[in-house]
Amino acid sequence: MGRLVASLFGVMVAAMSASAADDAGHRWPDLTDFLSRLIAEVGPPVKVYRLEIDRDGEVELWIQARARPDQVDRYTYDEGTLGGPTPVKFREYPSVEALDQHVIELTTIDFTRLPAMLASARARLGLADASVVTIRLERGDSSGALTWSGIPIWTFTLETPRHGGRVEFNLAGGMLDVDKD
Repeated sequence: MGRLVASLFGVMVAAMSASAADDAGHRWPDLTDFLSRLIAEVGPPVKVYRLEIDRDGEVELWIQARARPDQVDRYTYDEGTLGGPTPVKFREYPSVEALDQHVIELTTIDFTRLPAMLASARARLGLADASVVTIRLERGDSSGALTWSGIPIWTFTLETPRHGGRVEFNLAGGMLDVDKD
């Protein structure tokens, strides 16, 4: 089962990894390697609490611990090195029910959409040469005028030397909110 899931992710993110150098200077991490190694270590299903990719291509992934579903573990991936698990400390620990509602099943995330969402964010902000500060996925509410309650939201935070902005997308790549300074 683990090999099947790892193969699925390999196919799903291969296009993104292959196009890493094509995208206006953003350094995409090798998500094929990261996810394959993570799945081999923790086994499926992987339930994502939060995923963040920084400007240097480092990935930080918080997942619900399989052995203890009331806990969240942090994994990192940087230049081919998988780190973790590191326990995540919460100020107030959520219940298992709250965690179950917050997490996003990894198989529902289409990573191949990320380069197109980045291009859309740059275009919508009018910042064609903007660099990535962070790309984050977490379940929550949109910052826009309409509240999208408890859905998985990709947040792209971009900047240039003069301007910055944030664009939110749903899992399907639909734009939810735009905020430019």
